[in-house]
Amino acid sequence: MDVQTIKSFDLTYHGINERLRVSDDCELYYELEGAGPCVTFVSTIYVVSTSWRNFTRSLVRNNRLLTYDLRNQGASSGAPAGFDQHTTDLVRLLDHLGIERTYLVGSSLSTVICRDFAVRHPDRVAGLVLVGPTFSPWGSKRRTRIMKSWLTTLEASGPRQLFDAMYPLVFGDRAQGMGGGAAYLALRERFLAINSAAQLRANLTDALETTADAEMLPRVAAPALLLAGDDDFCISPSGLRALAGLMPDARAEVFDDCGHLPFFETTERFERSLCAFVESIEERQRAA
Repeated sequence: MDVQTIKSFDLTYHGINERLRVSDDCELYYELEGAGPCVTFVSTIYVVSTSWRNFTRSLVRNNRLLTYDLRNQGASSGAPAGFDQHTTDLVRLLDHLGIERTYLVGSSLSTVICRDFAVRHPDRVAGLVLVGPTFSPWGSKRRTRIMKSWLTTLEASGPRQLFDAMYPLVFGDRAQGMGGGAAYLALRERFLAINSAAQLRANLTDALETTADAEMLPRVAAPALLLAGDDDFCISPSGLRALAGLMPDARAEVFDDCGHLPFFETTERFERSLCAFVESIEERQRAA
């Protein structure tokens, strides 16, 4: 995690006209690139969709990648309406694009959206990748307390102090040690540029009101890959394996010396794991 890499990240909105009106007050910004099996990235509330192009340069060579901003995020409009609405929005986006089945990739809080979508629309999910899932086999009390503290920090002191509260938790020891103060400042600049206080407040409030317990996981029929760093503040390696054990067809993979965002801290390994997962499911389908 070096400062030059962070500053080189491309977060620009290239196809600003690619929008879908999903309701009277909401248009979703999306980008669709590549050819092959469709892989849809569902952004978490503090990572905009354009970030993904920096972590999928190998994946896009053999796959069709769909990225989009959630409502009330980035270049998407619309009032916050709860995590259930995010699931409905995704259905409408896939219908608009004629995508019958897709792999879903969720990170952090968006793993909840992916879980709910896979349970409600099993025929549309070819495979599920949950990166740094925020649900735990032992309940969601810790997640809830952390998010309440984040919301309190935001309301009392603003986005800059919120970033200061999140940074030592989200990024692993190795990444922070190697990046130093320069990487911290570069990431803070990017965070403040793409997240308004109003958006963060609304999305954190929505996240607190959703059900993030693991009880729904046994109902996920799609094959699943669960990824997390061994330094993830949200889920331990043993917790990740326990989550995978609750699902009918899932395996866990732990990245050494990595925090909550493996795609950021260990991009090459993240892409290799994701490519291998998609290829294995496609091979399984061909053999069936």
